[in-house]
Amino acid sequence: MSGQEARATNGRGVDPRANRLLRGLSDADLDRIRPALEPVQLPRPTELEGANEQVRFVYFPTSGVASIVAIDDSGETVDTAMIGREGMTGLAVFLGAAQSPVRTIVQVPLTALRMEAHALREELARNGSLVTLLQRHTQVVMITMAQLILCNRTHRLDQRAARWLLQVDDRVDESRFSVTQEFVAQMIGVQRPALSVAMRQFKDAGLIRYARGQISIADRDGLLARSCGCINIIATEARRLETLECAQDAAS
Repeated sequence: MSGQEARATNGRGVDPRANRLLRGLSDADLDRIRPALEPVQLPRPTELEGANEQVRFVYFPTSGVASIVAIDDSGETVDTAMIGREGMTGLAVFLGAAQSPVRTIVQVPLTALRMEAHALREELARNGSLVTLLQRHTQVVMITMAQLILCNRTHRLDQRAARWLLQVDDRVDESRFSVTQEFVAQMIGVQRPALSVAMRQFKDAGLIRYARGQISIADRDGLLARSCGCINIIATEARRLETLECAQDAAS
């Protein structure tokens, strides 16, 4: 099921302020775009954007996780960035394009507010506060993609797996999240048997709990110690821009 075919189901009452970008809007700006925001709930692995296909909708998640996934000629995939309640999918629309060669899929079941691409373009033309917020979000996504290129090239499998699990955990409210080892292996670009060894080590060390496709972080500090430093670099940039936003709001 693609994002274009998804229906708004069980999404009534979704609070736009649960998404940090929408929370950063003034009341007037949010009220203006509110009629264009449609609540949806989408299972994994719903495709929100197909590779080289026109982006019809952008999504502002309020819970769950979407992944921007790069694909090679053989069909191999790797996760290049996660989008949760801190951001928006469909940045190609914000950047003035209609499509991109990557896919965006639901990684952890997603509750979101979606907006048609043309409605976002109309809002951007007003040059309101959403433009600045999306500029900062784009900066974080760019830093994330650059850092993960380095991560996938130089860091051990177990470090990358720990980093990925922590990134998901940062974006979900539930203590457990639903994901298979096969899916994790695809997202970090490794073979399932090799990932299984790392996951078993994490479980035996008391860092995670894993059963029947449900994962929870049992010892976040311990898992962070097993991760590479990439997660801290990405988080530091996100905090820097959030602090800048707060400072500018206070000055205005």
